[in-house]
Amino acid sequence: MKTLEVRYSTLRLGFLLFGLLFYLKAFDFLMVLALGRSSSIMDRDLEGNVVNQVCGLITLLIPAWLFVRQRVFQRRSFYRDNLAMLLFLACLLLSVFWSHEPALSLRRFVALLGVVAFAGFALYNYSLERLALLIGCTIGFLSLLGLLLALVVPELVFYDQGARAGAFRGLFGEKNAAARLNAVALLLLLPAIRQRHRWALVAGACALLAVALSRSATGVVLLCVGLTSYAYFLMLIRLRLHRSRTTLVLSTLIYLAICLTLYANYHLFLDLLGRDSTLTDRTQIWALLEAPIQAEWLRGYGFGAFWASPAADFFLRRWGYIGNAHSGYLETLLHGGVIQLAALLMLFAATLRKHFSALRGRVAVDWHACALIITGLFILANYVAYVVPNYRSGEFLVFCVLALTLRSPARSAAAVRGLRQGGGIHWRPSP
Repeated sequence: MKTLEVRYSTLRLGFLLFGLLFYLKAFDFLMVLALGRSSSIMDRDLEGNVVNQVCGLITLLIPAWLFVRQRVFQRRSFYRDNLAMLLFLACLLLSVFWSHEPALSLRRFVALLGVVAFAGFALYNYSLERLALLIGCTIGFLSLLGLLLALVVPELVFYDQGARAGAFRGLFGEKNAAARLNAVALLLLLPAIRQRHRWALVAGACALLAVALSRSATGVVLLCVGLTSYAYFLMLIRLRLHRSRTTLVLSTLIYLAICLTLYANYHLFLDLLGRDSTLTDRTQIWALLEAPIQAEWLRGYGFGAFWASPAADFFLRRWGYIGNAHSGYLETLLHGGVIQLAALLMLFAATLRKHFSALRGRVAVDWHACALIITGLFILANYVAYVVPNYRSGEFLVFCVLALTLRSPARSAAAVRGLRQGGGIHWRPSP
């Protein structure tokens, strides 16, 4: 009698796909499809459901067990390379002690820690280039599934009433989040698309179509800025200007000056897209949040605790429940005040520095250019949406993959052998 053998690599890939589908909200869509929306939005946002809690614990405990078994926490490089992320997590944990709702803050910290641990697991087992291809294709094919479902049950993937009627949200639940994810997916796939990788071409086309159907100004702006930035850095790479630190820094500063000039006149682009200057009433929401932010400007209300605290009563009476401030920076001020905002900005800076330094190397330079651009887009998108540190958003998982540095000894040894034998490691996606 033959026995069924399952390789460790197969289990590893299966767990990676499980975590990706979970954090990209595919499981939430299946639950809505099977059970309907039986509970209120506020209850789901504050407590979560049992399925999400169990899946979140799985994505936390399995990587934690692996890191303990492989003695990852005993390596100096783990703390040296991820100092900014560790400081940011420490600020989140400290906010639990002064939180207005300590139990809620602790649960949300554990949930966020699951995202970081899962991203670390992915980086420990796979190269950044392979993860870019896998994450980008997963998002693209989920959008393809949403487009196919639109032929049968369009009300599940398109808004059918209100101001958003006709906008595509797909399996991701909300059109702006869907547009941002698909824009990120297309940018992740650009190096593979340039090499004519057929799965990347299909997934990229689906992501592009999803952004076009989403009617999201944020998604369109992020995609246009991302594609323009990639073309700019690709030109520097082809001209080999990225090898010189001085030339690369000056070129980047010139490009940033152009981007800041365009940003200063963002209202002109909003008019071209048919949007109002209030950013769909976001500025009114931010104005109402000024008083509670100033009341606890130093340390905030605790991670995720503001919306369940008495301090939110005034806002709820005036506006109603929205779950977050529609700005990652304001939400961070509500979570942990200026202390946590400083840690977040430090984390952004460390991630930018990591990939900017890698641009001067010879390994996967075009992908590091994409990673640098995506990080910059997260910094921009975090102004008008709660992206980082939103443990419920797929973008935060992508950001953690870009921010962390975690490599297994076996893959590091293979990289060294490749450098010695071929003078460099080049990404050759399998056909």
